Amino acid sequence: MDISYDVFLSAFLSKVTEYDFATLSDSLRTGIVDGYMRRALIDFSDVCEYDFESSADDTRRLFSDIDISQRDLIEITDIVSDGMVVQWLRPYVYRIENLELTMSTKDFTTFSSANLLSSITDTYQKANRQFINRCREYSYRHGDLTVLHL
Repeated sequence: MDISYDVFLSAFLSKVTEYDFATLSDSLRTGIVDGYMRRALIDFSDVCEYDFESSADDTRRLFSDIDISQRDLIEITDIVSDGMVVQWLRPYVYRIENLELTMSTKDFTTFSSANLLSSITDTYQKANRQFINRCREYSYRHGDLTVLHL
C-alpha cells in the first residue's frame, strides 16, 4: 500500500493553529512540514515496526509498498504528528530574540519576554515528553522483547 505524505501533513495541521501556514504557498508549506515529518520519523524509527525511511519517495511524496493495517497507520500517524509538533516548537525555544530578551535584567513584568520564553519552553518540554511516551507505549505494544536478552 502506498501512503501519501499528506496523511501526516493533515494530522499535523489539525494539531497546530499556525496562521503563518495559511499564508504560505502550498509548495513552501509542504516543504516545511515534510521536514518536520522526516525528523519525527527518524526519532520514531527505532521503535516503529515499519520501514518508512527506505520506502520514502520525496518526488511523489509517498511511502511505497508498506504493508500496514489501517489501525496501525492511524496510530503511527498520530504519534508521528506529535513528533512533528515537537519539531515545529523547537525553533521557538531557540529563537535568538527570546534568548536575548531573557538575558536582560531590566523591567521584567508578569508579561515579560522571560515569561514568554518560559511558557514556550514548558510547552515544548510537555510536547516532547508526550511524544517520547507515545513512542515507548508503541514499542511496548509492538516490540519484540526477546531481543532484550533478559
